[in-house]
Amino acid sequence: MHIEGTGRIVFYAQWAMALLLPVFFFLGRGAVGAELGWMAIVGIVYGAVVVGLLLIPPVLTLFDTEVRRARATRVRYDLASAVLWLGFVLGGLTVPDSGDSGHLNSALMSWWNITEETSQALFVISAVLVGLAYLAMLVLAVWGIVIGRRAAAAPVPATR
Repeated sequence: MHIEGTGRIVFYAQWAMALLLPVFFFLGRGAVGAELGWMAIVGIVYGAVVVGLLLIPPVLTLFDTEVRRARATRVRYDLASAVLWLGFVLGGLTVPDSGDSGHLNSALMSWWNITEETSQALFVISAVLVGLAYLAMLVLAVWGIVIGRRAAAAPVPATR
């Protein structure tokens, strides 16, 4: 079944994270020292789309009979979820923003006085991590559905 104890946390947390991560990325990073600019305004529009996209893998996990029964996700899905969540946080801390007067400091630029180029490079890394982790979550959720259906359809061995 490949379902462990951390899967129960992810099973429930993935719903909240689908909402909280975009809110942090677009608006909440201002609370940790980032200067908010156009990204915050754009985030109001695109945030709803991002929330919708982030809800697709959790919905797919509900079609996995073993996951739904155990109320716990599979280990590989848990790992992909953790990478996605950490990537979103790193992205929120490093996302370059700008306003009418030019570039604005990201949280890491404010905290550690790193350059804008370094912050942009870290943001690109986080964006790649988020993209790959999201793709992995989709694939693993569908894979879990297939595994769950095969297990349900497997003949039960006769006992003596």
